[in-house]
Amino acid sequence: MSERAEFSAGFSARHDVAVVVACDENYLPYASVAAAQLAHPERSYDVLIGGPLPLELPDFLRVQGIGHVAAVDATIVDALPTDARRSVATYMELFLASALHGQYRRILVLDSDVVFERGDPGRLLRADILDHAVAAVRDNRQWRTPNRRVREFRQLALPAAPYFNAGVVMIDTEAWAEAGLTARAAEFARTKLAGLGRDQALMNGMLHGDWAEICPLWNWQFTWSSAQLMSMADPCIVHFIGPNKPWLDSADGIVPMRLRQDYARILPQYFADAKRGCGLDRRHWPAKRTLGKAMFKQWRAVGPMLDYLNRFPDEYTLLSPKR
Repeated sequence: MSERAEFSAGFSARHDVAVVVACDENYLPYASVAAAQLAHPERSYDVLIGGPLPLELPDFLRVQGIGHVAAVDATIVDALPTDARRSVATYMELFLASALHGQYRRILVLDSDVVFERGDPGRLLRADILDHAVAAVRDNRQWRTPNRRVREFRQLALPAAPYFNAGVVMIDTEAWAEAGLTARAAEFARTKLAGLGRDQALMNGMLHGDWAEICPLWNWQFTWSSAQLMSMADPCIVHFIGPNKPWLDSADGIVPMRLRQDYARILPQYFADAKRGCGLDRRHWPAKRTLGKAMFKQWRAVGPMLDYLNRFPDEYTLLSPKR
């Protein structure tokens, strides 16, 4: 398959912007939960599940106007490292940026381990991207220490620069094409990516700060040390970056019940064979020591976190990252 997009039968684009939840066959059940949450009946954006190969979607998604898009770039795929946990679907933002050029003006590509809570992705997709091709949220390593020189930049012998998390990435497809970013990604992958990382290292390495910064409410990177502040932040998208995915037993006492309820409802009904915990619909209290440690760490970070959050006047205003 080339970089040309292949849409599922019966899908018809209705808007010039789209949200795409990226996954392979193994993560389809969890991507389906996020896609269903995004499918507001009055939405001003298309909702797609995207992967390297065509997949059949269950009826409950299709009746909501959700489609599947398959794309892979044969000119670069052999240079992209994968492992037991991460298939080539990890790189869907790269494939879709070029494959959907001409079909969608902007795309918002999400990892499959996210929960959509609130906000208008259509408004975000039409925000001023400040002459950049890519917009994203800083990686949580730079939330409290924005000037930190991350490991990837040290390995590349690059100076410190803003570094984003690739779990939620917005791409202006025309600006991407004009900047020749697919060719730049291929060159970077072939010459510098080995031993560095995956899609996040690739995207940040080739852009090195040349991207617009989205408010962290659109990629609230959930860890044990950010859970309590989340209730005050009211994020739009919660991204489970660690091993405690909300559909697993390991998330008991860590992930709030409200963020697990759609997995408890959808997975048994439509994906009976999907890996999932047995207590998704029950409240679990955290261990005393774990909760105390988390609250202490957040107490220490109150000042830097509020400084970071207050940089954004609202969740739809994008900023040019500061070096």
